[in-house]
Amino acid sequence: MIQIAKTIKKERLRRGMTQEALAEYLNTTKTTISKWENTSLYPDITMLPKLAKVFNISVDDLLNYSITMTDEEIKKISISLSKMINHTSYPEYLATVREYYITHCNEFEFLNSLLGILLNNILYCENELNLKETASLTHEIIKTTEDNSGSIHLKKHAQGYKTLLYMYEGDYSSVIENTPDFDLKIGENATLAIAYLQKDNISKAKNVIQTDMYQSLMTFMHEFSLMLSHDLHSVSIENLESKFYHLNKAFNVDYLFPVMSLNCYYQFALYYARKPNDTAIYHLKKYCQCFNYLVSDFVYQKDNLFNDIDEWLDTLPLGERLPANYENTLNVMYSIVSENEHFNTLENFEYIKKDLLRIYNKKDESN
Repeated sequence: MIQIAKTIKKERLRRGMTQEALAEYLNTTKTTISKWENTSLYPDITMLPKLAKVFNISVDDLLNYSITMTDEEIKKISISLSKMINHTSYPEYLATVREYYITHCNEFEFLNSLLGILLNNILYCENELNLKETASLTHEIIKTTEDNSGSIHLKKHAQGYKTLLYMYEGDYSSVIENTPDFDLKIGENATLAIAYLQKDNISKAKNVIQTDMYQSLMTFMHEFSLMLSHDLHSVSIENLESKFYHLNKAFNVDYLFPVMSLNCYYQFALYYARKPNDTAIYHLKKYCQCFNYLVSDFVYQKDNLFNDIDEWLDTLPLGERLPANYENTLNVMYSIVSENEHFNTLENFEYIKKDLLRIYNKKDESN
């Protein structure tokens, strides 16, 4: 960002313009121009095209822009921002994200990463002003991507983040208006895998098909959990419990997706807590097992069915690390069970609480 300050001053002087003259052209103040040039304030993103026009240069030249960020650099910054939320104030964290955005506003892979981080951490907003500023910045990044990126893939991601943002803003009408009830899935990944096979590229075919199956299973788990949590099923809980058991036996979902299995076991335990048997405790023990997986390895897990998804993981902003805040996620998962009054009357619940606390305390060693 220091570079843009130098560029503004250099280009202004090269054209013999005073700060007052530039301010008048941009409909701002001399004080603002002065702050831009001494780096105490940065131009709003909407000012960049106007500055570029008056100086007769491109926005890239104005920012002295070049694509220098490697995938590893993006991951490093992304992980740093993801962890920052626990060690600083929310406004400072948001200001840092904004500065990265302005500095790298043409690096759309990186902007995609910033969108994920903003939405993963939006629950940390300390007040309505924080939420409003976060939403404003997120919308700005989304619009920049939609208007300027040449990648259909990244534009689609940006639109997905827009839908999530509408949810956080409570704008459910916009979610409904911008999301089809039923989307036709035409099996692009299967087609791509076949194309790779026709080119004798078995390695790529395996990677594509395993990644698509992995993500589809992850989505299924999320929706199964949602079905349980919000009573969206037309069969009995016992029937769903049986289906979940066989799903686990077939695909090892407790290990692969412990966050989603945790919610399923929690819902089953709540249901059985009202019945005079040990089934609730059984599900709470399974909850503890999944909680242990999560505390020990806060990553996308692989097994022998999904052993060739590293190429996909390498494309993710946080790599194999899960796109959620480690400490907050564990705090929530620990407290919803240990502090739940529905479980207090269960025999052996004290054992469950002690085991949860033991696992929870491992987080300081694991992260």
